[in-house]
Amino acid sequence: MDEVFLEETGAYLFALLLISIVLFFYLRGKSRTSKKNVKKIEEAKNLGLFEPVSLHPFVNENICIGSGACIEACPEKDILAIVNGRATTVNASRCVGHGACFHACPVQAIALYIGTEKRGVDLPHVSQEFETNVPMLFIAGELGGMGLIKNAVEQETGKVIYLNKKLKRTTKPKFDVIVVGSVPPTSCNTKSAEYGPKI
Repeated sequence: MDEVFLEETGAYLFALLLISIVLFFYLRGKSRTSKKNVKKIEEAKNLGLFEPVSLHPFVNENICIGSGACIEACPEKDILAIVNGRATTVNASRCVGHGACFHACPVQAIALYIGTEKRGVDLPHVSQEFETNVPMLFIAGELGGMGLIKNAVEQETGKVIYLNKKLKRTTKPKFDVIVVGSVPPTSCNTKSAEYGPKI
């Protein structure tokens, strides 16, 4: 009986030691990553890249779970980093407004702001098809927080394709789509001509 007890105790102690070693190296790696990211933030501050110029992500640290999905999703890389188990901005001035971090966050801990946190403006929440919470109201470009011409053209094109699928033509309205301030106007017009909605 004593031998069985000693064997079981030894096995438990060995497992506990193994878990402790793995946990130690895991936490040490996290700590090193945090320290490295803090240095990146300090370097960005010294180079003037920390303060956002326009659109940038703001992470609510009370909600963030540190999954890193936002970091992986960002096509610009090195805009966000994990510090002390939470995402934080590193090079906010390099953000070009893809919004991929916002959509990738599993707990919606990221908001997109224009300007700094103190004078920022909340951006409207839009679906992947750029439809707002108002049904059939779509936005693109700077209003949606993605001010690049390339993004605006892609958004306009995607909206027309999505809208064509969503429209139920039971009546013949004068217009299916009303475009306000399109940039460049040909992107929306071209797709509309191809897919059918009247602009």
